[in-house]
Amino acid sequence: LWRPVQSGSTEENVTAQVTASNNLLINRPLEELAEALFIPVAQVTAQVTAQVEKLLGAVINSPLSREELQSVTGIKHREHLRKTYLDPLITSGWIERTIPDKPTSSLQKYRATEKGRTWLTQRRER
Repeated sequence: LWRPVQSGSTEENVTAQVTASNNLLINRPLEELAEALFIPVAQVTAQVTAQVEKLLGAVINSPLSREELQSVTGIKHREHLRKTYLDPLITSGWIERTIPDKPTSSLQKYRATEKGRTWLTQRRER
């Protein structure tokens, strides 16, 4: 986790997440991901990035149900997937529902939007 640097500390005492050499803070795709998930950039971990990559990669070609997305991402708790990934990515316009008027439909599936495709393409190109 992040913590402020004490005066007189050297850069080696700062966690790897916030060092300039790590490039996490200047990597635009990670900034966009943090904005999409409504979390600080420093909290975008490798695990979060990998799960979003899996989720977007899975829905880039064909829509998938929540259950299928849970299987792809390895997230077992339904509410965690919804609150942490699906809702923020829908709100940010990275994915969309196939039945937007019925968010709780048992037939609901999710697909990537152009914004989500763009992020995934940029991420894979690095």
